[in-house]
Amino acid sequence: MSWKIKLNNGRIDAFYDDQLVLEGIELRGYDQEDEIKFLLAPYGKPYPVAAPAGEQIVYILKLVPQNTGPTDIIMEIFCGPLRLALRLYPRKPLGFKLSGMVHWGWEPYLCRIEPGQFKDVVQAALGPANSLLCDCLFDKWTDRVLRFNADDIFQIKANPSTGDFWVESQLFTQFGSIPEILAVEVINHFVTEHRSMPHYVPYDRTHHPLPPSGWESWYCYGRQTSEEILIRITDWLAKHLKPFGCEVVQWDDGYQDENWLEWRRDLFPHGGKWIADYIHSKGFKPGIWVLPQSLGKIDSKLLETKPDWLLRKPDGEVFRGFANYPYVDPTHPEVKKEWFQKIFHTMAREWGIDFFKIDGEGEMQQWYALCRDQLYDPSLTPDEAYRGWLKIIREAIGQERTLLICATQWRAMGFGDYCRTGTDVGEQWPAVEPALRATFSNYWMHTIAWYCDPDVLIVRPPLTLEQARSWASLLGLSGQVLLNSDPVHELPEERVELLRRIFPAQDIRPMDLWSHPPHGPYPQIWDLKVATNWGQWDVVGLFRWFEENAAEVKITTELLGLPTGRYVLYDVWEKSYLGELGNGRTFQIDPGACRVLCIRALTQVPLLLGTNRHITQGYPDLLNLKWDSTHKVMTGQSTVVENDPYQIRILVESNGKKYLPDKIETDCCNVTYHLEDGVLLVTLTSKISQRVNWQIQFKK
Repeated sequence: MSWKIKLNNGRIDAFYDDQLVLEGIELRGYDQEDEIKFLLAPYGKPYPVAAPAGEQIVYILKLVPQNTGPTDIIMEIFCGPLRLALRLYPRKPLGFKLSGMVHWGWEPYLCRIEPGQFKDVVQAALGPANSLLCDCLFDKWTDRVLRFNADDIFQIKANPSTGDFWVESQLFTQFGSIPEILAVEVINHFVTEHRSMPHYVPYDRTHHPLPPSGWESWYCYGRQTSEEILIRITDWLAKHLKPFGCEVVQWDDGYQDENWLEWRRDLFPHGGKWIADYIHSKGFKPGIWVLPQSLGKIDSKLLETKPDWLLRKPDGEVFRGFANYPYVDPTHPEVKKEWFQKIFHTMAREWGIDFFKIDGEGEMQQWYALCRDQLYDPSLTPDEAYRGWLKIIREAIGQERTLLICATQWRAMGFGDYCRTGTDVGEQWPAVEPALRATFSNYWMHTIAWYCDPDVLIVRPPLTLEQARSWASLLGLSGQVLLNSDPVHELPEERVELLRRIFPAQDIRPMDLWSHPPHGPYPQIWDLKVATNWGQWDVVGLFRWFEENAAEVKITTELLGLPTGRYVLYDVWEKSYLGELGNGRTFQIDPGACRVLCIRALTQVPLLLGTNRHITQGYPDLLNLKWDSTHKVMTGQSTVVENDPYQIRILVESNGKKYLPDKIETDCCNVTYHLEDGVLLVTLTSKISQRVNWQIQFKK
């Protein structure tokens, strides 16, 4: 494998491994006010050069001006096994601009793969977003990175309408220099080798295009979760959170009696299928916690009736792991069929359970290594023993159901839809730290190997409202697995409101493919870059996790990877317009608190500031937005939730320009509006969840 180029109508097409990567690369020169368009032509024949990393082919090309311009500029292109470089040989000072399309796999991620400038700003993308801080494209399907570089300015840009990528670079040359106007390098086996995860399998999101959003029992009811509790919670969720995207109701440890299919009648008098059917009847997916590598009961009768099923330590004693439960030997044929396969086939195919959380996974390879000589089949490696029973579970439940691996276990890649990436959280604020550690250490795997789960979200007291808001904001801006674990029917209204504004989890992916130190201090800026076919914006979370974090947090366009220009700020939780970003703004933040800011380029007035449906500020709800400057009409289409006032805030006054509304109309719901301090607030109310077309006619 190596780079090759072809000339196509005076432009460069570059291929790697016989796949088109750079298409239509063209050069333009500029000298003061004049622009010169160049075509490229061969200047002699290409020739090989031996090099330690492998043979390089050198192409020498001549820049031919379309009209008038210098005729003595040469370009050399070096095609190596991994790197392609375009180098200019100018005769006099001249500026150059390069541009062309980039193709890199089926699902390229714009990203950066190692810490650099502004490494403590976490970047994430919702849609085909751009960032000046990113210098790579990653294709998870081939596990390859394409890294760009240049001796001056360059940018990889996504087209929000098409999803295509472009590369642009710019430099000013001087005689005697031989600058690289563009270089690209292939990094093969990024996850398997550079991240040392040999079992890596790219996650196919065909069956589950979004992470789950729902409710989980453990952190409010523990092992006392019952049928009665689940009915009460399910009924409440159906009324209050299902319209906002809640879809899963999952219960945890404590239901099992002798085994995972025999339940405690004091807690679940009707059994597993009945409660699954009830949850289904309310429009939810039932979910269950299982520790399938164990018997699930400390003194199970199977210890006496099936002694050959048990995993044993080198001294012959039964191995006990999570919760002191006895573990089974996963290599035993009867265990495979009568335990793993039977349990999950019954739960999935007969009971109708849709969501499976299997726990205690993080150390499985260690236990199998310890007990390997005692296994029924000791020829299997610890990884093979573990992945063998995961394969049985995956086949038993099918791809249409989901499997959560708990906790961090890269050996489960290829079988899990979700992975718990940290330890358990708690309801006191310091106990949020496992979620921070999980997010900042392992978020780079999100949507690549699976959906990441930093553990549940808790918003109830004794957390302060500010602490609950910070925790909710982290989940809302990262798009990870979103499972709340509160007695939701007892929550104060302002805590329920937090849940409404982050449900459901969105299709957010990482732009930073590395791990932050697990010990902290944790990054205080989370920059979610959003792109739709009608606009692009940033939703930036500013956090002060603990007392020891900086009290002042400053943001600038450079720090956020934004092009130079004018930007306006809108406070998402406070619903207030904060003016322009200017050369930068500094915010004072209390311990445990956050600010979430929507940042939009000030390209016109009227200008959308934000909506109140979701923390992402328009991505799931605002389907279309247009401004007709000739007729002074703004039109949009929004998805509204039943009986939830839908608010649209629009900046209508800036730089002496002021637009006053004349008439506001919708096609199917009530509308009111209010104008204050240069911001127009439009409120839509509907008795049903539906799409609403709306129009604002401004005075001419």
